[in-house]
Amino acid sequence: MLEALQSETMRYAVYAGLLASIACGIIGAYVVVNRIVFISGGISHASFGGVGLGYLAGFSPVLGAMIFTLASALGIGIITKK
Repeated sequence: MLEALQSETMRYAVYAGLLASIACGIIGAYVVVNRIVFISGGISHASFGGVGLGYLAGFSPVLGAMIFTLASALGIGIITKK
């Protein structure tokens, strides 16, 4: 196990995993406390459509996912406020 951490790439991967776990823990607690779990599930599933559209249209699937995710989050936010 310790031999794997000799590689600089693996150390960066561990650091990124630790930072992501802290960020996801904070955001996850916020989502559960405010009872918006189903909204977050809908937003994450909307990103799959962005991946598919990005792949189909010939641009970056990550960019398509980000655009769809932001658009669906804004749309859900506007509908929820009304």
